[in-house]
Amino acid sequence: MKPFTGILGGGIAGLSLAALLGQAGHAVTVYEAGAPGGKLSRLDVGGLEFSTGPSLFTFPGVWRRFLSVLNETDALNLQPLPGGLGTHHTPFGAVPLPVAEGHPLHGDWQRYVRAVGPLTTHLETLLTTPPRLGSAAFIRASAAVGKVLGPHLSAEGWIRAQRFPPPLAHALRAQALNAGLSPQDAPALYALLPALIAAQVFRPAGGMGALLAELLRLCAARGVTVRAGTPVLSLDARRATIQLEGEAMQHDLIVSALDPARLAVLRGLPTRSGPRTVSGLALYAAFEHELNLPATTVLTPGSYRDFRAALHARALPPDTLALIHADGRRLALLLSVPATGQPMDPEQPWVRAQIHRVERALGVPGLLQQATAVRTLDPAHYAWLGTPGGAIYGRANPLWRAGPVHPQPYRIGARLWQVGTAVHPGGGIPAILGGALIVARLLDGGLLGRGLLGEQA
Repeated sequence: MKPFTGILGGGIAGLSLAALLGQAGHAVTVYEAGAPGGKLSRLDVGGLEFSTGPSLFTFPGVWRRFLSVLNETDALNLQPLPGGLGTHHTPFGAVPLPVAEGHPLHGDWQRYVRAVGPLTTHLETLLTTPPRLGSAAFIRASAAVGKVLGPHLSAEGWIRAQRFPPPLAHALRAQALNAGLSPQDAPALYALLPALIAAQVFRPAGGMGALLAELLRLCAARGVTVRAGTPVLSLDARRATIQLEGEAMQHDLIVSALDPARLAVLRGLPTRSGPRTVSGLALYAAFEHELNLPATTVLTPGSYRDFRAALHARALPPDTLALIHADGRRLALLLSVPATGQPMDPEQPWVRAQIHRVERALGVPGLLQQATAVRTLDPAHYAWLGTPGGAIYGRANPLWRAGPVHPQPYRIGARLWQVGTAVHPGGGIPAILGGALIVARLLDGGLLGRGLLGEQA
């Protein structure tokens, strides 16, 4: 008889794990309060379709590992993104990542790439392998990380020790926001990401929304039931029972793809307070004509010290990290903001100031005023999706408890597991897919018993 498994949350993590467990022979039902996709959804703005959520597809090897478990071929048609991670505008000048030959910083960039090089063959292992001391692959990968990072726990500590020129150092510090934290608070591993991914940044030919469509197809092909618009009201973890509106559902196993704070509320447990990762203010703008802009542009905070102090106080910083993605007639602008859960809009003075800062950097004054339509997603929106204050990656973990080497527990009860970026922290699709692979492998050693994923040598 097939195990009946309920997955709470139909974002990328929940859908990825649902497909894996369906492949292993589970009868899976995914419960999603809103539309499938979570932060990854589709918006219509001025007649143009936009994909929200992750904007870059990196470490495609993790995606390929996921597909190999499902015996599927890649239907996403990943395309290299022109300009890699984009030009980073810093107080010391503009820095393209990767830094091309002939640029004054190219020699320092090469030194940086050489320093990080020993990790190249190991990071995918860290993203997809359960953190077990009995795993030879995990031990080798962890040793490689330790050798590169040395005694440095934070991104700021590692970057400062390398004595890079100020423009490059400032640009590299921006990568800490992949963890939703300032460089002083982000794990050192995030300082290494540009060297590992800058030359391999992709996007599906059909946009990031194509990933959601493919995950839904993979789930459907394995008999997974996705119940959208079905909020879970409470959870009895001991009995593996969830309460819906007018209906109770009994399961053999439950996996939460929700933020741990939201899960605690469903279980009737107290939630822990503490520091949060950043939230976001996303502006999606449609234009009448194609934009002659780079695919990716990044504006860094002028002062990371001021940026950090503001985030800790849950106040707006003097200026913030801005990510700008241009694609034909589409423009997406994401501003990092404190996770207060408060509504925000383009007419607020601070937001207007950040927009003007972006327009000056792009050399297009009044750019957003030229848009035919603009749609805004603010911290209140992300809070509705289930994280305290709209924190994109949930609660901020201490440095010793952060990153793929030290994730949160995946199993939190005899019949209750958890998956997702709040558990397997870090930004973007690789961490989410990797976390799903890890949970599936851990379940394989217990409930599945079918050798679904096996053990990496």
